[in-house]
Amino acid sequence: MTDLGDPDFAGTIATTVQDSTPWWPDPVRPPASAPNVVVVVLDDVGFADLGCYGSEIDTPTMDRLAAGGLRYTDFHTTPLCSPSRACLLTGRNHHAVGMSMVAEWDAGFPGSRSRITPAAATLAEILGDAGYATAHVGKWHLVPPHEQTQVGPFHNWPLGKGFTRSYGFLGGLADQYRPDLVCDNTIVDPSHGPEDGYHLTEDLVDHAIRFVEDQSGLAPEQPFFLYLALGACHWPLQAPGPFVEKYRGRYDDGWDVLRDERLARQRAAGIVPDSAELPPRNPGVEAWADLTDAQQRFAARLQETYAGFLDHADTHLGRLVATLEAVGRLDDTIVVLVSDNGASQEGGPHGYLHFSQLFNGLPSDVDTALEHLDEIGGPTVTPAYPQGWAQASNTPLKRYKGNTHGGGVRVPFIVHWPAGIDDPGGLRHQFHHAIDVTPTILELAGIDAPAIRRGVAQMPLHGTSMASTFREPDAPTRHRSQYFEMGGHRAMVHDGWKAVTFHPFGGSYDDDVWELYHLDEDWSERHDRAADEPDRLADLVERWWAAAREFGVLPLDDRMVERLGLLSPPGSAREVDHFVLRPGITRIPPVDIPFTTNRSYEVSVSIDRDRPTDEGVLVSHGAAGGGTVLFVRHGHLVFEYDQGNARHVLVSDEPLAVGPAVVGFRVAKSGTLRAEVTLTMDGTPASAPVAVRTLAVIPSSGAFEIGRDTSSPSSPNYAPPFAFTGRIAEVRVDLADDLEPLSVWDLIAD
Repeated sequence: MTDLGDPDFAGTIATTVQDSTPWWPDPVRPPASAPNVVVVVLDDVGFADLGCYGSEIDTPTMDRLAAGGLRYTDFHTTPLCSPSRACLLTGRNHHAVGMSMVAEWDAGFPGSRSRITPAAATLAEILGDAGYATAHVGKWHLVPPHEQTQVGPFHNWPLGKGFTRSYGFLGGLADQYRPDLVCDNTIVDPSHGPEDGYHLTEDLVDHAIRFVEDQSGLAPEQPFFLYLALGACHWPLQAPGPFVEKYRGRYDDGWDVLRDERLARQRAAGIVPDSAELPPRNPGVEAWADLTDAQQRFAARLQETYAGFLDHADTHLGRLVATLEAVGRLDDTIVVLVSDNGASQEGGPHGYLHFSQLFNGLPSDVDTALEHLDEIGGPTVTPAYPQGWAQASNTPLKRYKGNTHGGGVRVPFIVHWPAGIDDPGGLRHQFHHAIDVTPTILELAGIDAPAIRRGVAQMPLHGTSMASTFREPDAPTRHRSQYFEMGGHRAMVHDGWKAVTFHPFGGSYDDDVWELYHLDEDWSERHDRAADEPDRLADLVERWWAAAREFGVLPLDDRMVERLGLLSPPGSAREVDHFVLRPGITRIPPVDIPFTTNRSYEVSVSIDRDRPTDEGVLVSHGAAGGGTVLFVRHGHLVFEYDQGNARHVLVSDEPLAVGPAVVGFRVAKSGTLRAEVTLTMDGTPASAPVAVRTLAVIPSSGAFEIGRDTSSPSSPNYAPPFAFTGRIAEVRVDLADDLEPLSVWDLIAD
């Protein structure tokens, strides 16, 4: 008899069941003592932002986890989000697994594939294979843009990387009121809108709670792994009004005073030694007293919003902790809380009302921003705060997210596990890195990383378990060496010393100046010892080069905007220059498909209207602060283009007739980031052309939508979704072959 697909069958099969012996395989079960695991990842939250790390922001839930667990003062990530998440989930260095930078930028080299190699199984895959239930909730940012559409491929989505349930967003950021969401492998809409009280953080925690309650109620003996990656506090800074108003006036004294206050609290709490000093202001950060009144008012409101955003996240995280406690799982659940990198410098010197202004080389207009001051925190603006606040968030460290100095890579890290930690409230000062989280959890769960998984040989774990520090407060640092690299910025830590260089964009790597710090004595990288210790510096630099060769760091690449213009791999939809889209598609996630940046293109929509009153959105691409929308209003065809710092509106010269028509618009490129836009009806111009400055980067929080606009709208002249009440037969998008790669110099020169 054949094995019928069950070669391991150990029973017997006779003619009748009475003469046969049934057999069942043993279920896969983790070790009996395996704990539950919850990993909470905050986004762009600086070292000093939590109350238990010296902040004035109310974070009682995180403070409670710290009081019942351990706080680490020397924990590091990479300088950016995707690489840090790759390290956390694989236990390997980010270049080695293919994630040199953020997932949007595949540079065509093994270390820059914008996805995690199958040779580095994720923690979800390893725990799932061992019998854990697994769920991802929140931000992913580990899949390249061209794989984020409705047709996949899905092998780099959460379900393809070991999670059995998933809910959240795939990209690097989300509008907190109108996010682009996926559930498992399906694109979905939020359950309701901001007008009904929707906020993404609350939605994500609702799903996390549902997972915990499902597991505890239906499979109480099965341990679970929950990966909860919040959007807080990545820009856009958005939080419900009461949380923002709570901090009104708190930051009127400015960032210089705030740094001093936070450092004093850190010293008193033992977070930093008494010898820790504040470095000088980072380059480009002005003294608060030198700002104009308008600049101070705008900056203060942005920091009030940031504080409210984090406070709000803590409040809802408290609901998850309460649920773990209510179902009796809190004591035997390892809760890890970490930020993915340091606080963000991307708001520039004065902050932005819309973050897309930054990526499109547009200046911050504080006077215009003040006209919208009371909208900040709400759904109509997408702000980013100034670098001065980011520097205060990173107190007492140098520089920011994106850099390899302390402000970019040293972050808060809390472990809460009452069943396994007998030193609640303890501090730990050992050096550790994001690659240490997976080895730690595997050791504590009693599970080995596989040598081969599904036929693929696995690279060894690069991290070192932190478990010894749970039991021994003064255990020696086991993670003795660690390299860092991001966009040409580099660093090497070895035995308490750090060599680090800030790489000027576009400069020669040979001209980079290496600094040297004795971290054991100089916590905040204040005193450069390079001139005093040239041999030690040379040794650390050589160690960096050795690590770079070993872990796939090379070639060094400091391109930023240029990477956005790189062609995606062969077969990607980015290579398609002609799309015919049916209205059933509704929405294409914000992945630059169709790829309209810096080229000529035409959009044609075949519609039918039964009544003169039929109106609504036909096509929308982008979001508030940067995007285009074509709609029918009061019988006329309207095209609006939100340039970020200007708005262009085209209205058809003649009203639309009732019945079928083909309407649209043409974008005729006239130069780098320059074009003329014309409305069309049935193939002929329906308006005079208007010259515009086109977007270099479409905001990654605004999808390409057909028949509605569910994103933060690019026009203030309707309320989302403003669905079209007529019929749409199809949408055609024709892209010209005049695409030219952009460089950051194009933005600077503009």
